[in-house]
Amino acid sequence: MKLTKLQKWGIAAAVVPVLLVIAFYVHSWLPYYEADPPPETGEVRDIPSSLFDRALSAYYERQTDEPIVAIIRQDIIAQFGAISPDGQYLAIGGSVIRDLCIASITEKRVVRKFAIRSGNVNAIAYSPDGRYLATGRGFMSHMRHSNSINLWDARTGRLIRNLPGPKGPETHLNDVTSLAFSPDGRTLAASFEPQPDKADEVHIFDVESGRRIRTMHPSTYTYTLYFLNGGKHLAYEDGYERSFVVHDVDTGNQARRFKLDAAYAPSPDGQTLAAGTRDKELKIVDMKTGRELRTLGSARGYHRRLVYSPDGRHLAALSDDGLFIWDVEAGKVVRQLRGYPDIMGHWMGFDAAGNHFAAVCNKYVVVWDFRKLVSAGRKN
Repeated sequence: MKLTKLQKWGIAAAVVPVLLVIAFYVHSWLPYYEADPPPETGEVRDIPSSLFDRALSAYYERQTDEPIVAIIRQDIIAQFGAISPDGQYLAIGGSVIRDLCIASITEKRVVRKFAIRSGNVNAIAYSPDGRYLATGRGFMSHMRHSNSINLWDARTGRLIRNLPGPKGPETHLNDVTSLAFSPDGRTLAASFEPQPDKADEVHIFDVESGRRIRTMHPSTYTYTLYFLNGGKHLAYEDGYERSFVVHDVDTGNQARRFKLDAAYAPSPDGQTLAAGTRDKELKIVDMKTGRELRTLGSARGYHRRLVYSPDGRHLAALSDDGLFIWDVEAGKVVRQLRGYPDIMGHWMGFDAAGNHFAAVCNKYVVVWDFRKLVSAGRKN
């Protein structure tokens, strides 16, 4: 059958928008390449605004009744993040990302990239005053490199200094697994890949001078670091035996260990410990006595990540069942979150005031208005 001119125009009018949508989608998944790598001293790149990014965020926001503030697209899959204390910016990285991406929550897009010549982003931390931003690096097997930590001026992006790993110009032994600033922002704790011969794996640096001032504990795979009790204690998750270990910062000695075979999160005041155990229960434990205070509930699947809100009243729990916000005192779920467009990454967290809750979800970072979230949850 021969098509009329009007029919041809009609088909073109229907097909062209579809092709444009497909092109935008494919483009969003393409990695970012560049001909000239950045210098070893670091480089700041401003990213132009994108109408597509705003449109994409608006589209996903309309798909849910959750109070989502922004859904920010990444050009490469991300796993790690940190939110600035004032809740204005997100720092984002991943195991295949060399650049540290800085996203504006208000603008709903990546606005800057802090670039360095080698190493991907394994860990990120803001100092409590928002002045510094630290990135922990991982290196490919052929790279001999010891500049494991980059300390940046969070406002300007200037690379202040590089901090060394524990093993000179070696490869994976200098890979960083976690970072944490002390509450006063004067020291930075870093954990590295397990070291041979049970060498010390957690190192504490003086931020102002860059000097390594302390190392602690026999080698193990260390997950998230936490400063507790005003910086008197440093805690971490032992990835091998799934325990939670607390050390005295001044002496470096182990103060206590919780062996619950779980994913963990300490409360902001350091008094209680949330544990998503292997038997799929979510428990609250007294940090001083180790006594179980309550069981919030159970899940069909394992708990993967936990994080307390800054006031300690709520607990975000990611399990194989989904992402839930718990009221700790009431012992009930306030809200189950479903508004994220991709699978969850390795980070979720709050700003200092508890206004925003954010999570890395592969090619996206989702930011919720947390106060509206829990307020609406109480009404339902």
